Amino acid sequence: MLFKLFVAENRINEVKEDIESLHGGSITQASEQRMQLDASLNSQKKTQAKAYKAVNRQERQIKLVEQRIETRQPTLAGLSEKVIYTERRFKQIEENVSSAQIDADRQREVVAVLEEERTRVNAAESRFEEQLQGSQAQRGTGPSEDTMVEYNRLSEQLRSECVEDMHTRDVQDRQIQLLSEASRRVSDRLDGLQGQLEGVAASERVYVQQQQTAEAGVANVEREMQQARRDAEAAKAENERLVRVEIELNEKLEGVLKDLSQARAEQRETAREAKLKEMVSALQRVFTGVHGRLAELCRPTHQKYDVGVATVLGRHMDAIVVDRQATAIECISYIKEQRAGQATFLPLDTLQPQSANDSLRHAHRSARLATDVLQYDSAVEAAVMHACGNALICDTLDVARYVCYERKLDAKAVTLDGSVIHRSGLITGGVGNRGQRGKAQTWEAVAVDNLRKARDRLAEELQTIARERRKLAKEEAVTTRLTGLQTKHRISREALDAIGRKLQGLATERKHIEAKITECRPAVAQTTAELEQAKDVREQANARIYVIAQPIFAGFCQRLGIPSLEAFEKLLLPATEAAEERRLQFRTQL
Repeated sequence: MLFKLFVAENRINEVKEDIESLHGGSITQASEQRMQLDASLNSQKKTQAKAYKAVNRQERQIKLVEQRIETRQPTLAGLSEKVIYTERRFKQIEENVSSAQIDADRQREVVAVLEEERTRVNAAESRFEEQLQGSQAQRGTGPSEDTMVEYNRLSEQLRSECVEDMHTRDVQDRQIQLLSEASRRVSDRLDGLQGQLEGVAASERVYVQQQQTAEAGVANVEREMQQARRDAEAAKAENERLVRVEIELNEKLEGVLKDLSQARAEQRETAREAKLKEMVSALQRVFTGVHGRLAELCRPTHQKYDVGVATVLGRHMDAIVVDRQATAIECISYIKEQRAGQATFLPLDTLQPQSANDSLRHAHRSARLATDVLQYDSAVEAAVMHACGNALICDTLDVARYVCYERKLDAKAVTLDGSVIHRSGLITGGVGNRGQRGKAQTWEAVAVDNLRKARDRLAEELQTIARERRKLAKEEAVTTRLTGLQTKHRISREALDAIGRKLQGLATERKHIEAKITECRPAVAQTTAELEQAKDVREQANARIYVIAQPIFAGFCQRLGIPSLEAFEKLLLPATEAAEERRLQFRTQL
């Protein structure tokens, strides 16, 4: 398109040149050529218009695409947060799978160890059975057959005499066996519930840690959101503040420029003034006690006093004020070495000015002490008092005559236009173009310098504010960041709510298990109490049986050399009882 525009423009220029170069010939030929050129020009203008339309169409399409891109930026930020969250979840799942695989491998190792332990216990049980059979074969069958026949006969006799106690003992033996089995089942159930409770508690601890981590993440995101909002508000407030400051600075700069134009800023310094200023600047760089020229250290309180004060100061206007006399001597030596000219110095440590006469302040309402219409620092007060003395600034020459001739005050009177009535009565009238009025312009030059410095300072501050405004974050970037943080906060909050629901489920399960444990403990206590009671009843019945058996088995026990039937039964069945106990140990280990 740009190339077409370029060709069309060149063609238009060529047509114009042909028209300008056309001369001579007939009027008819010129008219025909003009018509042809106009037609060509119109055609080229149409081509140019089409090209402009195409360019505008392309620019509108580009703007539409840019708008769609800006519209989709928040969505893209949200999708980025979701991708990050999904990747983090995928990584966590991979870690969980790895942990589960490690746990499975560890459980397989435990199962292998238990299988080896079971094989070893079975082998030990087999060896025990073989040893038991071998020991029984070596010891024989125990008591003799006659002894056992007599034992059985006496046992029948005993049974006939204590049928109820025998029946009670047998019933209690069966009851003890049933209660032992029931107690074991209840204890196993209680142990299982306690194991489940421990598992639920472990899961709760894990989820509590995850909840704390999620809460910390949510809190962090909320802090970031608050910080983003604060940044947006701060950026907005800072922008508004900078706008206000910029408006104020522009207003001040406008006023300064106006003052510069009114003060004739184009006025140039004389060569002597510039040389004197350069010399004072050099002295201030070299010596520390140099204050500057007296004209620069004081200035009239109002512009109308400029000429009068300049007349009072006279030759002291260009005098240089220093701290000490030694500094003045060093400065003079420096000026001589540099051949910088001549200067008058006012050392503050040697000046002994007279104090102002307070009565002169009331001489006339239109007359004022020169020191009262000057602004100066207290550090250079001695120099100002030395230069001014008791001189009066009078508004008119009539006031000066009244003060000096009628009041006969011992003071020099100076009018606003520079006329002077000396103490001796001599009158000096007016000033020339290059007289005291030129010196009075010193303060105007100082004011102009101050205005120029203010102008440069304000311009620099405006540039600084412009840079700061460019550095401020754009509203679109802050909005995009805030949208991304909101999406991240929503995802984190959903994860936190899921953990909370899991913890609620675990809490419900824990309460259910605790309720079952509460129900199971009375059953365990009741079964244990019933078992102990059954054992007590059996022991009591057994004791009564042995009491009745004592006279019946007395001769039997005497022949065998044993003290009682109970001792005989303990000698008869110890191996069997030991074997049963050992078998029970093996079964317990399995």
